[in-house]
Amino acid sequence: MPENKDFSITRARVWRGRSASLEALTSPLDVREGRFAETAEAAEAAHAQAAAPIDLSGRVVVPGLIDAHVHLELDPMLRTPTEQLAVPRDERRAAMARRAGQMLAAGITTTRDCGGGSHLEHALRGEIAAGMRPGPRILCCGRPITTPGGHCHFWGGEVADGEEIDAKVAAQIEAGSDWIKVMATGGVFTPGTRARDTQFDEAGLARVVRAAAAGGRSVAAHCHGSEGIAHAVRAGVRTIEHASFAGPDGFGTALDPDLMREMSERELWVSPTVNAGWGRRATDDRGAPTDFFRRLSACLRTQRAHGIRFIASTDAGIPGVAHHDLVAGLKAFAIFADLRPVDVLRAATSESARALGLEHETGRIAPGLSADFLVLRDDPLEDLAALEDPEWVVSRGVWLDRAARRALASGEDVEGWEPGRA
Repeated sequence: MPENKDFSITRARVWRGRSASLEALTSPLDVREGRFAETAEAAEAAHAQAAAPIDLSGRVVVPGLIDAHVHLELDPMLRTPTEQLAVPRDERRAAMARRAGQMLAAGITTTRDCGGGSHLEHALRGEIAAGMRPGPRILCCGRPITTPGGHCHFWGGEVADGEEIDAKVAAQIEAGSDWIKVMATGGVFTPGTRARDTQFDEAGLARVVRAAAAGGRSVAAHCHGSEGIAHAVRAGVRTIEHASFAGPDGFGTALDPDLMREMSERELWVSPTVNAGWGRRATDDRGAPTDFFRRLSACLRTQRAHGIRFIASTDAGIPGVAHHDLVAGLKAFAIFADLRPVDVLRAATSESARALGLEHETGRIAPGLSADFLVLRDDPLEDLAALEDPEWVVSRGVWLDRAARRALASGEDVEGWEPGRA
């Protein structure tokens, strides 16, 4: 594979990120300086300067995957906030870098970190962007805004009134956060909170949205309970995280079709954080659908029926959810939401890029966009399992073969990786 970021791909079948089928390349797919060539003239120059065309006969090329909700700071092997906070800062930094490498090895070329307590992900974002270490493109949310004692309060985002909201949002923007995260309801991970309980009223969430907008940022709202979802929708957040419509009897027990219709009419996306754990909980020992499957499947399918737009996400870092295991989450997503493989792929590429404000940077194979793509043996539009073992992962024009990806997956350094290669 090329040493530089100028190359030309020939004879592959390509899924560019939106269509319902693959297309056979009839002319070279040219990349110049890590981006798909933007004009015929640039394409010609890229083709001429490439060391040699890269013949990908029999292979399928698709955009790199996007996980829209992870927590790089969290160790999925630790089950409580107390255990997480006890990990020394230097160990957390090193572990986050390893997780980022493992994500890239799995074909995840972009991710949004939805919260941590130390802004360590911001530093990691810069190192990856500068080519100092391998990893996905990272968008950072910083410290989630929450109520006193509320969900994830241990990360330092507590606010008691409107002025504190303004100050806390401003602090996240000053720290370099790309997004603002707010905890509209309680959650499972934080002792003393319940997922269905509302934490902010609509006015409080609207103030978060205004403060974020003043700094040019969008808001992601953690929402489980139906009332909290309604407040977040009407406050104007851009992404609803989880949207499990939790009620007194658990997740998926307080479905609100009227609210879903309202959600479908707004410029927002649901990030349902379907992960590998969902797949393990779909059937019982006899292979019969579980109550968890029935409730959450009805939740997702009802939202889909109302036209709500989904993006792929896993909540990686919470107990039992590994950061590199997006594809298992995508397979579970297809089953729970009754989606075609192409619908799931759109949610993990072009639609996610649009929701995250990256549609002019990644998510598709299109002129001017970053050369983030996977080279596969089989067609993922037929079976999502084709995504499980890419032949190559290409991030910003840098090729990673299976040997390099095995090294990253094992937490090792990639031989030859140096500043400026990403």
